[in-house]
Amino acid sequence: MGFEPSPLSRIIDALLRRNPQLMHHFQLTRMQQEWRSLPAPFPEGTAPLSYDGATLVIAVRNIIWKQEMSFRSGDLDRAMRASWPQLRFQKLVFRVAPLPEPPALPVPPADPALRLRTIQRTTAGSPGELEFRRIQDDLPGSDEPFARSLMRLLESRLPEDKP
Repeated sequence: MGFEPSPLSRIIDALLRRNPQLMHHFQLTRMQQEWRSLPAPFPEGTAPLSYDGATLVIAVRNIIWKQEMSFRSGDLDRAMRASWPQLRFQKLVFRVAPLPEPPALPVPPADPALRLRTIQRTTAGSPGELEFRRIQDDLPGSDEPFARSLMRLLESRLPEDKP
């Protein structure tokens, strides 16, 4: 049986599902980064402000934009659900507020050696070793190829004196 890669979105979703607040923050950040991809006129005078899993708050430039968005909320709702189908909000709220700047995309390290450096073994009793052991306890016997690969990596990085 060959190795079949898993979609990164499914892996991230599985990791973030443990902490809903982190998942909501991740989805908000992604929305803020991709907001300009929505059809006009939405990106010009609006931006996502907060998301808690049930309510999505959209910042609007001024009261005129708020009134316009209240008339076009159905169009915005459809456009957002088409762009981000994983969002599960039930309520869309418009708030007059300064439009937040989209978060900057992460910049990869300038030095290619940093991107390719080897992960060293952890020190016995260190926070990294404790977290590795917690993950090791959570993933035994998983059928997920990524999980098996992660387990092999973790086991190779644990201190030699395993309990």
